[in-house]
Amino acid sequence: MSLDITPEPANAQEPARARILQTAAELFAEHGYAATSVRKICDAAHVNVAMVNYYFHSKEELHLAAFDHARELAGASARTVAEASAAADLPPAEQLRLAIEALVSDMLRCGSATLFSRLVARELLEPTAAIHKLAERNVRPQHALFTSLIRDVTGPAMPADVVQKCVFSVIGQAVFYARSRIVHELVAPEITYDEAGIASIARHIAQFSLAALEGLRAQYAQVNA
Repeated sequence: MSLDITPEPANAQEPARARILQTAAELFAEHGYAATSVRKICDAAHVNVAMVNYYFHSKEELHLAAFDHARELAGASARTVAEASAAADLPPAEQLRLAIEALVSDMLRCGSATLFSRLVARELLEPTAAIHKLAERNVRPQHALFTSLIRDVTGPAMPADVVQKCVFSVIGQAVFYARSRIVHELVAPEITYDEAGIASIARHIAQFSLAALEGLRAQYAQVNA
């Protein structure tokens, strides 16, 4: 007996497609691409495999579509916060602080608005065949944002390769907290992930990063004096 993949009536198509996208994004963020099968997505979304094939053609295309879906759901992202703080003519260090706190909060909070950041964090830890497309659409813009913000804080004396390492250090802290919660529960249970705990982590990463950047800025300024 063949599967019926005839499209649903127009008024029913979007709910099914939206359910697939939302479910896929949540499962990819939580378990990763390799551990999330199309069957698992279909079971959770209450659709059959034929519907995934009809709308997305392949698991890889569904993965990419899940990123686009999650990005549309995102709230005040680091870029949004950075643009607002720049428009307000805040000092570079304050712009970077707000962007870091937004990035960390996005990655650590649960819910639809943070799916995008959690998907990016998962992709950075477990790159898939889609990494090049995802890098162009999502990772490179965020990397460029933090490169610009950190350069504004450190000044022109710092070598470009050191700036890049600083970018990775800042983002890496956020990724570590996002993906190592089980480690914290075992060795540092005092670190919590409720709203107050996440805000505390975000402030710490921003404060720690800005202090380190100020030390490096002074070091390279002295060398080039």
